[in-house]
Parts: sequence; C-alpha cells; structure tokens
Amino acid sequence: MKKLISAAMGVMTLACALSMPANAVPEQKLPFDLTAPENVTMTDLNGVDSENTIEIHYSQNNSMSNWSKRKDDDYETVMKELNDMGYDDLWIQTQIDWSIDSQDDWHVNDYWLTEGYDDDYHQHLGDWAYISQSYSHETTMEEWIFRWMGNIEDKEDTFWYGRHVDGDDYNGWKDVLKEDQYEVVKGDGESHAKIDLTKHTIYARVRYIAVIRPISDDNAKNVVIPSDWSEVASVGKDSEKSEPVKAGDLAAPVISDLKYTDKDFNGFPVISIKLSVDEILSKQLTQVNGTQGGISLIVEAKLQNKENWVELQGDWRITAGDMEIDLQNLAEAEGKIEKDTPIELRAKYVCSQPDVEEINSDWSEILTFGSQDMEVKKEDTVESAAEQSESSLTDSAVQKTAEKEDKCPICGFCPQPLGLCIFIWIAIVVVIIVIVAVIIIARKKKSEKKSS
Repeated sequence: MKKLISAAMGVMTLACALSMPANAVPEQKLPFDLTAPENVTMTDLNGVDSENTIEIHYSQNNSMSNWSKRKDDDYETVMKELNDMGYDDLWIQTQIDWSIDSQDDWHVNDYWLTEGYDDDYHQHLGDWAYISQSYSHETTMEEWIFRWMGNIEDKEDTFWYGRHVDGDDYNGWKDVLKEDQYEVVKGDGESHAKIDLTKHTIYARVRYIAVIRPISDDNAKNVVIPSDWSEVASVGKDSEKSEPVKAGDLAAPVISDLKYTDKDFNGFPVISIKLSVDEILSKQLTQVNGTQGGISLIVEAKLQNKENWVELQGDWRITAGDMEIDLQNLAEAEGKIEKDTPIELRAKYVCSQPDVEEINSDWSEILTFGSQDMEVKKEDTVESAAEQSESSLTDSAVQKTAEKEDKCPICGFCPQPLGLCIFIWIAIVVVIIVIVAVIIIARKKKSEKKSS
C-alpha cells in the first residue's frame, strides 16, 4: 500500500512540475536533434576500481555533438541564441538504467525527471539511480557504474541501507539488489556486496536528458525533455563478446572546412578542421573503447614543396565538428615560414586494442591552405608540442626548454661550487667530520686510560 501511495505521489509530483509556468517556454524547441544514445557497450573492469565497477560506453548523434562543441567554444554566441529562444540556459545530462539477470526489472520512475526530489525538496532516489551523469561534446562518452555500494557492516551507511528520516525516503543498494544476485565479501574491516559476473548478467540502457531553464520572473521550474532509451547492452554470463576491429575495417577520416581560429598555442597559429563521423565509425568507437582500447586522430602537415610530413598536436579524441590543431611542430621543423606559403594537411585514424596489433586507416584527402607568418626564435624557444602531455589547446602552458649552461652534469641542478657537484662537497665534509670525531674520541679515551 505504501508503495502504491508513493508511486501515486510521484505521478502527481511530475504532473505538477510539468504544469508549472516552465511549460510556457516558446514551443520547447531544441537547437539540436535529441535522439537516444547509440552503440552502447559495457566492460567489466575485473576489480581494478572496486569489486563491481562496470564501464559503459555510448555515442551521440552529430547534431548534439556539434551544438555542445559550439557551446564550449563560443559560449557567448550560443547563450544569446538560447536567450532569443526564451531560455536562460540549456544543458544535457545522461541517465543510465539497469537490471540484473532480466531485461524487465528496470528502476526508472517519475523521480528520475525531478533529480530525485519532491516538491518539498526531499530525496527519493539512492545512489543506485544514475540520473545525472556527466556529458561532453565528444562523439563517444563513458561512465563508471556499480563502483561503490557501501559498507554492509555500517548500519548508518546510506549507500547500502538508504535513508528514511526527515522527509528523505529512499532505498539503498540492499533494497534494489535481490539476495541471490550478490555475495558478501570482507576486507579491511568492511563488508561489501559482490556481483559474480560468471553467474549473473547486468543489462543497461541509456538516455539523454535536455534540461531547459526558462527566462522567468516567477522562478519557474526547469523543463526536462528525455530522449528515448537506447538499445539494451549487457555484460556478464549471458553477454556476447565483441569482436575487435580488423585491418581494413577502419575507413580514412573525412575532413573539410579547414580554417584559422582566433586562438594561438605558444604564439603559433591554431587551425580547425571539421571531422565527419558516420554510423560505422561511431559504432567502432564504442566497440573499441569497450575493450579498453581507443581510436584517435593523427594529423600531419608539410610545406607543399617539401617531402617530410610533420605530426601536429591538438584535439585527438574524435568529435563530430571542429577539431583544433596547432602549427607549432611545423614551425619548429621549418624554422621560418613566409606568409601565404602553401601548406598541405592530412589525417588518419589509429586504432589500439588489447592483444591486437595496432591498426592504421588510410590517409584522408589532402587539404591545402596558406600559411601565416611563422618564425622560431632562439630566445623564445619553448618545448615542442610533441613532447608535452596529452593537451587541450585551451589549458596547455608554455614550457621553457632553454637550460642554463652552468648546471651540474652530475645532479643536474646545483651551481657547482669550485667546479665540483655540491653533493660531493657535502660528502667530503661529512667524511672529514667523521674522521675528526673519531680522532677526538680516541684521544679522549687514551687520556682517560692514562689518568686511571
């Protein structure tokens, strides 16, 4: 009876939320096509993170990816467009529903559209409800689920036992797992639930949530628009093992719209190219990521009259839309490049998979563009972009490579007093002190012996 009343209250809560002034947002249009996540795959991390951590991968359509990338790169313009639509803001979240040993025992309810809260801001969903997962503009995304279920020995642990006081009324993992679906393992003074995937199968489905915050003087509630659920993926006893991508399966990148951006990297120009991501590549991305592998973009450039290609740095995680590439490596390879010198650019995919030889796609078509003035000056020498860690062009810092010639060749940083490493001087001083101490102690003992 209590559950029926709770369900009824949930329906009423959702109905009230959807009938608020937020629904007056002009036609609730979206600046992108909201569709269900695609190519969902799941991977068991085999205890790397926790007893049960599962990594789930999924992809989004190009329309969503392009719009989200624009919001990241040109926030002010996109926000003005949203304001013109009557929105104060708009963002996307991911929700992940799951079931064990069945494709019927799902956990979604009305509270999934209100972030788990009722009108009085009391929580009704535990940590097992993945209702507001992270989102990015990349074609494929991943999330870790089933990471932490709580300590069974701690009766106050809300992860495992939930919370049923002060208006908050939600179940813990103990209530949503059936007793025959897990075993209890002990360690470090705690007890945890472990799902044996040699005996059980975890099923999951994913959907996107578009959240609109309307422009309103009445504190109108957000409007929540869910996509359809994805197709169901699985991991465990009854799941099918995915096949690796084979040589010849990976098509060459399709690139276009090469242009200069208004950014620079270490003082060198940054360009962008538009990358087309079709359904086949999107599926391969999640397929490979699900095996703990990856597909990345490699971009090379050279002067039109030269033979040697130079690998460039920039965006390498595949995104449908503009990917930014800096020209520092090319400038350093040439030393100086005059304005309007023709530069050729090409790209390929590299696919890495566990226990499989690395796969390279064919090269894309070559795009040609005119250079800006670029010159590498000795006093401004900075570390090559190729030697820097995986970088985002917006947050990589300039790193100096010019080293002073008076650095010690032994330790690498001391000023070499009198031409000898300071650590050798320290060792010499220590030895002298020890010798002096031994002599003093010996003489003291000899003197005491004579006096006695």
